[in-house]
Amino acid sequence: MRRESFQVVATIVTLVFVMLVLVSGFDRISETRHSFVRFVPQDMQVGAAKRLAAKALSEGKYSAAAEHATVAIKHDPLDPRGLSFLGSSQILLGEGGSADATLAVAERISRRDPMAQIHFFSRELDRGDFAAAVGRLDAVLRTARGNAITQDMLAQLETSQQGREALVQRLSSSPRWAQVYLEDSAASSDRLRSRAQILGQRDSGIAALGCDATLAMIRELARRNFRAEAELVAAGHCPAATPAGLIADPELENFGAETPAAAIGWRRFRTGDLRVTRLSAGEARVEVDNRASVTRLVMAQPVMPEAGAYIVKAKVDGPGGQRLIAALGCTTPSRPRPGRQRLDREGQRLEAPDCDDAVLSLWLRPGKERVVIDRITMAQAN
Repeated sequence: MRRESFQVVATIVTLVFVMLVLVSGFDRISETRHSFVRFVPQDMQVGAAKRLAAKALSEGKYSAAAEHATVAIKHDPLDPRGLSFLGSSQILLGEGGSADATLAVAERISRRDPMAQIHFFSRELDRGDFAAAVGRLDAVLRTARGNAITQDMLAQLETSQQGREALVQRLSSSPRWAQVYLEDSAASSDRLRSRAQILGQRDSGIAALGCDATLAMIRELARRNFRAEAELVAAGHCPAATPAGLIADPELENFGAETPAAAIGWRRFRTGDLRVTRLSAGEARVEVDNRASVTRLVMAQPVMPEAGAYIVKAKVDGPGGQRLIAALGCTTPSRPRPGRQRLDREGQRLEAPDCDDAVLSLWLRPGKERVVIDRITMAQAN
C-alpha cells in the first residue's frame, strides 16, 4: 500500500473511532439531557431508551416504559438497568410471572441490582422466608444505605417477630450496614424500642455486638427517656453502659463524658444565660449558673421508678442550694411545681409518673450566685 493510501485509511479509522466515542458519549449524556438524543443514531440510543423508560414509569405509562426498556435491552443486554425497567413495567402491568423471569436475569447479571432485590424481597416475605428476605435486604443495603426504600424494607421485616429475629441474627455477623439499623435516630419510638427488645433478649442466641456497635442506640433510647430498653441493650451488648442504681451516675463522675458509663446518665442543658460546667479539680462536681430571669432546666436523665413517692436530694457545696428544684415527668422534662421543700436539706417528695419514659430533671431558679452540685440521690419515701 502506498504511503498516501495508508495515511487516508488511518485517518478514516481514526475519524470513525472518534465518532463512535462521541456518539457513545452523547448517548450516555442523553440519559439525563434529552437534547443530546438527536446527536445519537437510532440504533445506538441506549442511554436515551433507559431515560425514556424511567420517565414513562414515573408518568404511569407502563406499556411505553416496557417498549423503551426493550430497546435498551436489545442494544445493551448486559446492563441490568434495562431489565429492571422492563421488570418494573411488567409488575405494574400485572404481569407478575414475566416480571419474575425478567428480574431473575437482571439479578444474574448483577447481584446488586436494587429492583431485582426489592422484588424478590417481597416474594420472600410472601412465602414467610424471613432469612432469605434479610439476604435480599443485605444486598440492597450494601449499595443504598439508609434511604427511604431501605427504611421501608426494614419496617416490613419489623412488623413480625420472625422478621425482627431474622434481622438481628444477620446483625450477629456484623454486616457493613449494621449502623443503618443500630444508629437510626430517625426511627419511630415504637420501632426503636422493638429493636432494643429483640437485641436484649437473653435467649436470642445473638453474640454480643459490643459498645462500638450499640452505644448510639443506647444513647438514643436514653435521650428519648426509655430507660428500660436502653438498659436491655446495654446489659446484653455493652455492660459498661449499665447503671448501678435508680439514678445513673449519682456522684456526677461521668457528667458530660462521651464514655459508655455516661450513656444513660445526665444530659445537660445550656443556653446563653445558663452555664453548666463539670469542675475538674478534686471530686467530681458540677457548677451551674443561671443569670436569666426565669427558672431554667439544668440537667435530666431517664429513670424507672415504681409506683409511689420518692425523695430526691442534692448535696450542694456552698451557698445557693435553695435555688435548686427537681421534677418527675414523662417524655420530656416537666417544669417543677412551687414548694417549700429544699432539695439540699430534707429533699423533695415527688410522685412517680405512670409511663415508660419517665424523666428526672433538675432546675435552677435565677440568682447571682453559682451553685456547685456534689451528689444527687433518689430513694423511695418511707
